[in-house]
Parts: sequence; structure tokens; C-alpha cells
Amino acid sequence: MNFPNDDTGQILQDMANAEFDFSEEYVIDFFALFDNESDADLVAKRFMARIENDEPFVKVESRKYDHGGNSSIAIELQVSKVMMVTYENITAFEKEFKKIAEKNQGYSDGWGVFMGDENEPEPEEEDSYT
Repeated sequence: MNFPNDDTGQILQDMANAEFDFSEEYVIDFFALFDNESDADLVAKRFMARIENDEPFVKVESRKYDHGGNSSIAIELQVSKVMMVTYENITAFEKEFKKIAEKNQGYSDGWGVFMGDENEPEPEEEDSYT
């Protein structure tokens, strides 16, 4: 497989090299950071409404960003969506998510997909935001 020469393309190439199965849908987690909880909550509520409209979002959660140490005041928002893992799908949703985050004083902080052992059960998750 060949992917465009950018960060997303490189991640997808690394996944292909690790024999990731691109033929199935996965839950892809997208992240954004905000300086305050109220801005993160506005975006979270927007995606919670989309879950209620039967869009393929399975999790919306905000939490204190724990990667900045004890002095971090950032709030991390995670929006998880079921989709095929393709460059086009990821970059299209990243663009939309970035636009919504930036409109609410946040910024997009990447994406990820669980590549664990297929025999290991996935943790149960609930639709939520806090």
C-alpha cells in the first residue's frame, strides 16, 4: 500500500507494515485540546447530538489532559467514530473536527486506532461526556 507523504500517511504506512487489517471498520479516536472545560463541553454536546441522530460515533468524552504534568490546565476531548481506516476517511473527519474545535478555542491533537491483540476483548465503552 502507498499513502501520501504526510503525518497521516506515515502512520497508515506504519500500520500497513505491521500487517494491520484495513478490510474492516474500526473505532477511530480523534482528540482535541481546550483551555477550558466549557469550550470542550460545547463541542462534546455537538457530537453527542450526532450520536442521537444515529451517526457512527460511539464515544464522546472530555477529561483533564494528563500528559502535561500537574501544571496542565488543558481539557482533552475524545470523539470516537466507527469507520473504515482509510486516508480519505481520516483526513476528511480530521478536517471537520479541527474546524469545529478551532471555532470553540480548541485545536485538533491527532487520532489513533486500537491495534491490540484480536483475541483480547475490547473494553466496554459508554456514550458519555463529562
